[in-house]
Amino acid sequence: MTAEYVLNKPTHLSCPECGGALKKIESDPVPKYACHIGHVLSGEAVLEAQDELIEHSLSTALAMLNERGELCRQMIDEGISDGARLKGIQKDARARAENVRELLNGKPH
Repeated sequence: MTAEYVLNKPTHLSCPECGGALKKIESDPVPKYACHIGHVLSGEAVLEAQDELIEHSLSTALAMLNERGELCRQMIDEGISDGARLKGIQKDARARAENVRELLNGKPH
């Protein structure tokens, strides 16, 4: 992503249970959302589930970046590929991993 990258307003909210589109239930005095297969969640429940999904996704990304750096190290040690290119990939993986780690720890990067 570049510095000019801008997120557009989502056209719909996604069900944290199944990923389907959520529709606000207008007839309920407490804001609730339902997806097409029947999950019904309050706004607070959606927020909580989103938080859990974000944490899981960031943890998965951190693990993958760590593995990417390790794979580069192993390939460099074994002389399998262009060492300079692999060192660049490894450095990028480490930098991205640090950014993700800061997000997981609630620190701005």
